[in-house]
Amino acid sequence: MSRKWLYVFILLGLTSLTADMVYEGGRSVGGSYIEFLGGSAIASAIASSGDLIGYGLRFVSAFLASVFASSAIFWGFTIFGYAITALSIPLLSYASSWQWATTLILLERVGKGIRSPVRDVILAEVSEKIGRGKGFGIHELMDQIGAVGGPVIVSVVLAFYGYRVAFAALLIPGVASIAFILTSYALYPTIKAVEISPPRIGFRGMGKRFWIYIASMTFLSLGYIHWMVISYYLRYWNVLTDAEIALAYMLAMLTDAAIAVPIGVMYDKLKFRSLYIAPPSALGAALILLLNAANPNKIMAYVSAALWGVTMGCFETIMRASIADILPPERRAMGYGIFGLIYGISWTVGAFVFVFLLQTSITFAATYVVLMQCLSIALLTMI
Repeated sequence: MSRKWLYVFILLGLTSLTADMVYEGGRSVGGSYIEFLGGSAIASAIASSGDLIGYGLRFVSAFLASVFASSAIFWGFTIFGYAITALSIPLLSYASSWQWATTLILLERVGKGIRSPVRDVILAEVSEKIGRGKGFGIHELMDQIGAVGGPVIVSVVLAFYGYRVAFAALLIPGVASIAFILTSYALYPTIKAVEISPPRIGFRGMGKRFWIYIASMTFLSLGYIHWMVISYYLRYWNVLTDAEIALAYMLAMLTDAAIAVPIGVMYDKLKFRSLYIAPPSALGAALILLLNAANPNKIMAYVSAALWGVTMGCFETIMRASIADILPPERRAMGYGIFGLIYGISWTVGAFVFVFLLQTSITFAATYVVLMQCLSIALLTMI
């Protein structure tokens, strides 16, 4: 019994690994696929709004799970969310228009939104004995192994057989992810944080530090350019080929994986000061991308992707671990939900603002991302 937490921790990592192969494989060429199907730059921004839907549903999922305060509900939402991901991306094989492709991309975000906050409550519980920063870091490392593998599979298959076969190949890891999460549930059906300390509903009692943290992450995400937009412009500006765009995303995920455990260990020692890495890396990714507008350069495109991966690595590890440390167990589900909702809104709004400003002036777009990341750092110093 005492080792079940470790087995579940590993199984949750394997679930994320295989699920990431599916959705990151699809995500790696999502923007370029929309362009391939005849969509516009605004269409890529619409696809990026899936994160608004997904993060918004994180709040709904967390709220409903808190209302029912049941381990079965927490696991049910988690399993259902992974099932949606396992099916939606492979179905891109049948998309005949950019509208259908965008719908399926948005549907995948629905699955992630449903499962993420409740899954993170489970992960925070089973990783407590090894340190949450390290635990989330190890989980993210496993997650990113899949995030690297998915784009590699897509890139190779895409080069030889085209988009449709590439998406269909992702059904195999999708089925594996369902098997892993069902095994996790069978081993650990009772979540102590839910049964012993029932989640509390509402916005009150979160504390000043939580809201300052949320404000800082909001500005960060407003200036963190969505990959759907990045991949669109990398193809539109003829910087990279379709297969190379998938490899660029693979590099971003590889960078994410490389920093996951070290930054998690750093968080356990430095706590919120470790978050100072995120705004500069997001800013660097955006500014280097903009350099390709006038002078396309493959190397600079890959550098931008790597910096983008650093920021994503921070989000997936220490930004999530921070919620568990700021809030008590009964507030965590709502905390993850609120964080996801606001982050999703700001990331989506940021994508539309960036596209609008870029169509007007590169200087305007650059000024915007600089301002957002400066505000994020300023608020981080107040936590």
